[in-house]
Amino acid sequence: MRDDTGIGGRRGRFPTTRLSAVREAGSSDPATRERGFAAIIDGYWKPVYKYVRLRWREDNETAKDLTQGFFARAIEKDFFEGYDPARGSFRTYLRTCLERFVANEKKAANRQKRSPGAALLALDFTDAESELHREPASPEPLAD
Repeated sequence: MRDDTGIGGRRGRFPTTRLSAVREAGSSDPATRERGFAAIIDGYWKPVYKYVRLRWREDNETAKDLTQGFFARAIEKDFFEGYDPARGSFRTYLRTCLERFVANEKKAANRQKRSPGAALLALDFTDAESELHREPASPEPLAD
């Protein structure tokens, strides 16, 4: 039986990066692009959420907003198109993008966090929150 609640399985590790999904996310074909982003989001939304909660000590609702906002912006601005496997791991690239995103969001804290027309992603934060309470207090780095 597959453990869908674990990050990368029962050991709590990050999933193995599927470079094919990263390439698909940069495709000009809308269906391929959507499939690539879906695979990336499915594999990394929970680690991103937990990292935001632990690294920046954000409350549950703020971490939800930042996680949603990060992936929405990643799709909108083609964050992953700039990834080059020859320069480093995808997790390091993802963490760098996330760090910049959160820093920019903190600078702009007075603006509306969710624009009225923004698409919301269906993410199970309740499950991630329950896992968070069963794990050590220090965040697992997004980098290898």
